[in-house]
Amino acid sequence: MLFRHEKFRKHQDKLIEDVQKALEEKATLLAHAPTGLGKTDAVISPALKHAVNTGKVVLFLTPKISQHAIALDVVRGINEKHGMALKAVDIIGRRYSCIHPSLSGLDQDSFYTLCEHFRKEELCPFHRNAVGYTKEESVAADGFVKEALKRFSAPSYKDMMEFGKEYNLCPYELMLKAAKDAHLIIADYYHFFIPSVRDVLLKKLHRRIDELIVIVDEAHNLPNRITSYLSRSVNLFMLKALDRELEMVGGDKLKLNKALEEIASIYLKGKESRKGEEVLVPKHVLDLFLREGERTDDLLTYLYEAGESYVEATNKPSIAIKVAKFIEQWQEDGADVIRVLKKTQRTIALSRKSLDPSLLTDILNNVDSAVLMSGTLTPLEMYVDILGIKKPITRMYQSPFPPENKLNIIVKGLTSRYVKRTEEMFEAYAKKITELYYASPGGVVVFFPSFEFLERTRKYIDVTPLLIQKPSASPTENVELINNFRRGKGLLLGVQGGSLSEGVNLAKGEIKVLIIAGLALNDMTLETKALIDYYEKKFKKGWDYAYIYPAITKALQAAGRAIRKENDKAAIIYMDDRFTWSNYFKLLPTERYISTYDPEKHVKEFFRK
Repeated sequence: MLFRHEKFRKHQDKLIEDVQKALEEKATLLAHAPTGLGKTDAVISPALKHAVNTGKVVLFLTPKISQHAIALDVVRGINEKHGMALKAVDIIGRRYSCIHPSLSGLDQDSFYTLCEHFRKEELCPFHRNAVGYTKEESVAADGFVKEALKRFSAPSYKDMMEFGKEYNLCPYELMLKAAKDAHLIIADYYHFFIPSVRDVLLKKLHRRIDELIVIVDEAHNLPNRITSYLSRSVNLFMLKALDRELEMVGGDKLKLNKALEEIASIYLKGKESRKGEEVLVPKHVLDLFLREGERTDDLLTYLYEAGESYVEATNKPSIAIKVAKFIEQWQEDGADVIRVLKKTQRTIALSRKSLDPSLLTDILNNVDSAVLMSGTLTPLEMYVDILGIKKPITRMYQSPFPPENKLNIIVKGLTSRYVKRTEEMFEAYAKKITELYYASPGGVVVFFPSFEFLERTRKYIDVTPLLIQKPSASPTENVELINNFRRGKGLLLGVQGGSLSEGVNLAKGEIKVLIIAGLALNDMTLETKALIDYYEKKFKKGWDYAYIYPAITKALQAAGRAIRKENDKAAIIYMDDRFTWSNYFKLLPTERYISTYDPEKHVKEFFRK
């Protein structure tokens, strides 16, 4: 057994056994494994053993670069303990590893368009040095890769970026070349699920799809990541800025903002009762973007060429390229998409939204075997369905932490239902939050359904220090917010589904009370209704899959911020009547819950023990 620790954590051996079962049966294991179980070790260890024995390669996929380090540590620990020389390579996206001064600051659309152009025309010196356009250059490039692997036994992306800067080599190409002989490759979801990126990776690895063992970490994020990738939108602000960009490079104005206003006047006429939203069926809506006698291909060529000229002249992202990408995607057919025209007080927007992640995730059925794991992968049958898994093994594991260290309370008398959102209700929420703050022996964190709900409640909260997550906060600002919270007993207000409620260690035991202040149900927009209808037709579970289950997932992700290690002790407060309703309550972890109007009394008693 390739395991770096001396003993298993509680329940960890069961997860290892199930991973081995999935490997042997060439199946996909979906594992709901709470924080503290040691998921990464429990999954990578048997997967590596199987890969070594069968000549396969393990692909470990994460949604965030920050989650790569632990997987590298697993391999390094195994090598140290067992005296082995297993190879692991850490890969991040081409854009995030780029060291070209003209490209590295661009957004996604502009970067990949220009990068492809530079590589195709052999204009990037860093790519030339790492790949080589002649036989002599290729030999020299291979020598650099060998040198890098001698220097680093299990190189992180930071190692490869430093090496690339030192020798003027494209770090991304270095990572891909180093991955060719690796037993474990750590990468982003997109490296596997986006066909064009996956094809390049497999070609570099000299591997077939059925030679991969795929591990998806934080797999509850996968559906939204994929549908977001498949969705695009434009608005009046973008289209007005487009003309300014075109003028800068000597091009003609297109006045597409006027065309969008005309589209709105046609399709939203008399639709005020629908709040300015309409589903658009015909693809030819964008014919209004075309000038007389112009074809769509002509418009796309013009936008791409103008966008490339703008980026080369300014080193700034191009709106022309974004608009071109939108037009291309708008034209694509599919019953799994919804095209929406929306008018608000500020702008008009056109969106093409994807409804079905399985268009890309069903590739998991073609690999040797797979493991999808998360601390909130519930309900498991929903992920089996919406990801299109054909040979699933589903397992739920208990938390390894002592149950007596956690108090679960559902507060009666409060609700975040829209019809109940009165000033009296916001004031009642603030009163309970304040009472719980003074009942807590340490820090208190509150996660609201939305920033609007947060703002309407905070004005009634009289607590100092009051720390508040901003809607557009940068990572640096969030880090400072967390550091301020850790300095003493504070009250931190954030939102469910936000950057503070997922994948972040907010505290090191400082959280004593964590409050889920309402259910973060999606707004009942045309998109939400379309998703409900789509899942209803496909699975007969539209309301559950598109509305109820995602809200519970957000609540559980946020609740998981409190207890991160064995000796943490915290009270989790679910502050909404609906958590007692059977269709919501059945989705909560199978633990003991207290329903009460006076949660502060139970919190005081809990911390007196």
